[in-house]
Amino acid sequence: MNRSGLSRFSRFRGRRARFEHDRSDRAAQDERLRVLCRTAKQAGIGTTRALAERLSREGVDLDIPRLAGLKAALDGEARPLKPDVFEAAGAEIPADALRLMERALDGQLAIAGFGGFSGRIANLFDYARENRAGTVASYIPELARQDPDRFGLAVCSLDGQRLALGNAEQAFCLQSVVKPLNYALALALNGENQVHRHVGREPSGRRFNELALDPDNRPHNPMINSGAIMCTAMIRPSRSVTDRQELVQRFVASAAGGAACGFDEAVYRSERQTAARNLSLVKLMDEHDAFPEGADTDAALDLYFRTCSLTLDCQGLSVAAAMLANGGVCPLTGHRVIDPRIGRNTLSLMLTCGMYDYSGEYAFSVGLPAKSGVSGGLMIVIPGIAGIALFSPRLDRQGNCVRGIEFSRRLIEDYPFHIFAGVATD
Repeated sequence: MNRSGLSRFSRFRGRRARFEHDRSDRAAQDERLRVLCRTAKQAGIGTTRALAERLSREGVDLDIPRLAGLKAALDGEARPLKPDVFEAAGAEIPADALRLMERALDGQLAIAGFGGFSGRIANLFDYARENRAGTVASYIPELARQDPDRFGLAVCSLDGQRLALGNAEQAFCLQSVVKPLNYALALALNGENQVHRHVGREPSGRRFNELALDPDNRPHNPMINSGAIMCTAMIRPSRSVTDRQELVQRFVASAAGGAACGFDEAVYRSERQTAARNLSLVKLMDEHDAFPEGADTDAALDLYFRTCSLTLDCQGLSVAAAMLANGGVCPLTGHRVIDPRIGRNTLSLMLTCGMYDYSGEYAFSVGLPAKSGVSGGLMIVIPGIAGIALFSPRLDRQGNCVRGIEFSRRLIEDYPFHIFAGVATD
């Protein structure tokens, strides 16, 4: 991209993660409200309805949990925009919501000019839809029944700006897209040293289910089947498998801002009935004493199948991706889901290992942390800006969503989101 192209999108810049709500003292908050109301008036926004419409045009979803107080203040009939309007609503407006309104008025939200951005994303979505290459995964019989033409996309920014296209509200089976979240949960429960005593951090350069370990007799990384099974072995091993599954579901739902995280029993049973390769992986790791001492390897494999059979829609998955982009804080709830270091480790492995044996090419040409799954899901993280989720069952020979790859390439052509885009100079 030339310099003029970069300057056009210079406002798409990452910034520090937004953490739990900090509460200013009452006098400072009142002063900020007065300044905000004056700024809005100077911009021709004189009523609560006009402010709500401005936020909507900027893509801000007022229905997200962390903006509940702001929504209460702006709902109803149009009223003059004054500080006492917020007080009369009877709901506290946290400092984070005030900053969001200030950034919206200044054109400084995570995605500036959201209307134009949305239009361009819709165009890229339509381009990708025309790509009908690839085939639906057939080695898991239940996945083979998917509609090959189904296609959905969702975006969620750090400021709660949201976009949904196509079949974005239809849930799908996560399959390997759940692996980064399982890894993050295993880190949170066990610590980095313990997890990486049993699973490596290097790209394998091999198929995701190949019978191979690293020189230390560990799975190469958490993003391939053997490494993902190892991670599930470290998720609350003393509890029952169903309790552990429910823990993972709650964790995924929290990362997704409270979205419904379901369980596809038919896919789970189909996975169990076609488990020969994964059973071989477990036996290989067990033979080399790779598992933590006392691990129940059968339970670990069963939990792996169960987590792969969890379901989420593109909107929920985009929020989980935005959580990773936001240093571990969910942009819809404002709650910390994982520690920043866990987020950093997870994104590092998504960048280097997240796209099966296409990971090196994807890192080179797209330059964003991502994770694909053989059901057709794809989670993309734009650090400091947003998360994107896509679903299309048509897969390439590596097992990646064909339309997702097409969309990714075109996205990077239009926006300087590649993590090394800022390095290039004329």
